[in-house]
Amino acid sequence: MLGIFWLFSASSWGQGYLDLEVTVRWEQHGSMAEVLDQLERQHGFFFSYPSAALPPEFIQDSEPFSGKMYRLLESVFGSEYEFKEMPGYVIVRFAPKRLQVDTEIDQRGGQAIVTGTITRQDNGEPVQYASVYERNQLTSTLSDEIGSFELKLRRPGQTIWITLSKEGFRDTSFVVLPTVDISAHAKGGRLRFRPESDASTDLEQSLFGRLFIGMRQRLQRINLGGFFGESPYQMSLVPGIGSQGVFGSQMVNKFSLNLIGGYSAGTEGFETAGIFNINRLDMKGAQIAGIANLVGGSVSGFQVAGIHNRVYGQQTGLQVSGIHNRSYNHARGIQIAGVINHSDSLVQHQLAGIANRGGQATGTQVAGIVNTTEAHGSVQVSGISNRAKGTAKAQVSGIVNRATTVSNLQLGLINIADSSAYPIGLVNWVKTGSKSLAVGVDEMGAAQLTLRTGGTKLYGLLGYAHLIGNPYTPHAYDIGFGVYLLEAGNVGLDMEWVHRTATDFKTVTNHYSSMRAIPRLRLNSRTTVFLAPSLSLAVLDDGAFDRLRGWTFQEYHGNTNSYFLYAGLSGGLMIYF
Repeated sequence: MLGIFWLFSASSWGQGYLDLEVTVRWEQHGSMAEVLDQLERQHGFFFSYPSAALPPEFIQDSEPFSGKMYRLLESVFGSEYEFKEMPGYVIVRFAPKRLQVDTEIDQRGGQAIVTGTITRQDNGEPVQYASVYERNQLTSTLSDEIGSFELKLRRPGQTIWITLSKEGFRDTSFVVLPTVDISAHAKGGRLRFRPESDASTDLEQSLFGRLFIGMRQRLQRINLGGFFGESPYQMSLVPGIGSQGVFGSQMVNKFSLNLIGGYSAGTEGFETAGIFNINRLDMKGAQIAGIANLVGGSVSGFQVAGIHNRVYGQQTGLQVSGIHNRSYNHARGIQIAGVINHSDSLVQHQLAGIANRGGQATGTQVAGIVNTTEAHGSVQVSGISNRAKGTAKAQVSGIVNRATTVSNLQLGLINIADSSAYPIGLVNWVKTGSKSLAVGVDEMGAAQLTLRTGGTKLYGLLGYAHLIGNPYTPHAYDIGFGVYLLEAGNVGLDMEWVHRTATDFKTVTNHYSSMRAIPRLRLNSRTTVFLAPSLSLAVLDDGAFDRLRGWTFQEYHGNTNSYFLYAGLSGGLMIYF
């Protein structure tokens, strides 16, 4: 028969950290936070407390304190705070109000049923939505609008240790003793503590959180804060409906099976869901969901979701989703998404169908459209655009690359950087590089206007030429790439490849590919003259080909085109800007 119980405050002192004898000489510290930091280092545990509760300063010439740890905390925080111990922590909690409870215990159907009413100690008013949980079996419920609760427990022959928790109230526990056991010793090892973070609120305010996390789970989180239990397994239909009920948000499980979705404290093993998994703390192992995985802490292992993965802490391992991966901290491993990968901090490898964004990319970013990193980047490959606000090792894109500094290759139609040695593109806008506009004439009598832009080693060129007196192809356009071979005083030497397309925009199109050596003589800081010999291959439309000027070495006439290998010469003036 169950019927003996003991009511007491859970903040009463145990035989642990709070009973330590401590000595504090105030003149050795600048603030109370420094005092607590020193006590943490000396005794090997951590304080968890609201920073606003600490006094901003204390009197330096106060008498030294010597006594129990809890007496020191009482003198610092005051009587409206309670102090609790968990492995590795002393928790300081604002709790000015106190609870009281009237209970009845009944045993039927192999269960112990604890019913009761929770009220305020000072005025007797009922306390609604207080958490009621059993510390050994980790079964939980909430009091209703009139403070009543009913808690059904398995194994009624064991000691029952029930705790009441409510934000702003001191925790209260009572023990129900079986007639054959007069010991009130609670089983240890199944409870742990971790300071709360903003991620729990962020999870609850996310799309899936608003849709599927009910008021009862939210109240449990608020009441119980950083207290969590351990369980080998759990099964649920949706959050709050499953083997752990409303206590699921406080449980760390080895195995979780969520038919539609689940909301738990964390996973240390394997978790799968038909639609979604939501973990307040860390996920270690494997997590698979049909639509989404959301983790408030860190992920170590791999996540697979049909649409979306979101991690508020660090992500280490593999993250795969059909549409979107989001990591608010470091992403150490690989992110693969059908559309977008996004990491606010350090990221290693990202592969996305459309876009990647990383705080700092230490590895590779590959995207169909755009890659962006807010700091340094390693290797970026995209179909349209790459952007690194810091240093990038290499950038390859179909259109635009942009970085502060590029240490190796930059390949794209347009390359923009403060410093880049090896840009390969038609336009390379590099602050430390070279930019010039050249006017000149070549062996074909073509008047040329050419823009050359580059870094410290390579450059690209765009040009227009008008073939004077040529009735077939008066207009020509040049593209090419070059390398700065020599710079000695006022003398320089470049080597470049240029492709020219000459056309009348109707029926005739001729092509010329040329290799040029360009000796330069600097006249002043902005002006250079050049005279450039060249070796060219021309492919001309038959029946309307130009009269080539220069020195022809070989020629061949086919059914539709004629081919010429010839040497030429061009010269002119370069103006630097």
